[in-house]
Amino acid sequence: MILQPKNKLATTSLILGLAGWGLYILQWCFDLSIGLLLSAVTAGASAVCSTVLDIIPFLLWLVGITFGHVALGQINQNKGVGLSRAIWGLVLSYSGLLFTLILFVGILLLIGTGIGVGVLNKVYPFIK
Repeated sequence: MILQPKNKLATTSLILGLAGWGLYILQWCFDLSIGLLLSAVTAGASAVCSTVLDIIPFLLWLVGITFGHVALGQINQNKGVGLSRAIWGLVLSYSGLLFTLILFVGILLLIGTGIGVGVLNKVYPFIK
């Protein structure tokens, strides 16, 4: 029985997917606890920290997707081990990316709705 070496890209994809979700959850906890207090004290400087914490998981998921697809290609070509790690890395990374994009579209819709209501109120003011 010949032991094949583990696919390091598959393991890296899984770790990046998990790390992205871990940082994403930590960012939400930061925003809803310490971030609220810091924003009141620092006049919004914590918003910069929050934005950086928002971008890092997104980048980790993008790299995890890339590594996962490369690992799948290597596994299919060499009949190597690590298929489940590559698939789970892709699942975690794609789900995080999808969740972020859905949240972003929702925020844009809320902003658009607020702008639309403001314009509508200027055109047709409510009767008082």
